[in-house]
Amino acid sequence: MDLGLACSFRTTGGDRLGPALAQAGRAAEDLGFASWWAAGDREVAADRSHDPTLGLQCVARETTVIRLGYSGDLLSTEVAAVRAKRIASLDWFGRGRVELGLDLARPPAALADPFRPVDDHVGLAVDRLAAMRQLWTQRRATHEGEHVSFAGAIALPKPVGDRVPATHLRATTPDVLERYVAACGAPHGWLAWLETPGELVAGVEALTQVLGEAADDVRRTWFVRAADLAASRDAVAGLQVRVDEVVAYVDHVPTPTELTELAGLAGLVA
Repeated sequence: MDLGLACSFRTTGGDRLGPALAQAGRAAEDLGFASWWAAGDREVAADRSHDPTLGLQCVARETTVIRLGYSGDLLSTEVAAVRAKRIASLDWFGRGRVELGLDLARPPAALADPFRPVDDHVGLAVDRLAAMRQLWTQRRATHEGEHVSFAGAIALPKPVGDRVPATHLRATTPDVLERYVAACGAPHGWLAWLETPGELVAGVEALTQVLGEAADDVRRTWFVRAADLAASRDAVAGLQVRVDEVVAYVDHVPTPTELTELAGLAGLVA
């Protein structure tokens, strides 16, 4: 089982963000962390931290193999072409290591456009993702959807290999998952964000309810608070479901010392 890291892009103790991220990125990779995830849009709005894509670009420049994840993109709050360019630019900095996590729950009021109320935020998010996929993979992209339409669009840069980055979903309800699967196919991964073991199991059961045996091909990632890391890793063995990765969430950019302590708790270092 892999160990990953997630954090909000803000510092403590007066450190500058750029140098703090550079040091932490190098330390995380040296210690053997499998992934580095930015907190999602929902968390950024709550704790007023810096933009996830910009923070991940700093980590990307200092690392070579660690996977780079965006844990909670609220696609219903931003134009598809703008988000597609941001993710593709991040993937260019990361040399093809970016993975995208989608948050299909209703956006918080702080991120909603008061002049353009959205009745169906799931439909809007799914339509925008479909449009982004066209922009990422087609030389002259065309998309005709309920909310987004264009023809002959040129979008640069594209993700490395003109590919669609591996796409994960934050755990959601069966009806929302069914809508996503009908439009986009099965997700690459399933993200349980700060859930209890019981909630984690229920979420995987919902995944199986919708996908059947194909749910076994979906990567399962459990995000836990850093203070709960050791207990959560121990708990995985007793769960009735498979977990592929446990990710320790820190509400700030961790120092190399903090990362070494987390790695010790997880058994990465003696």
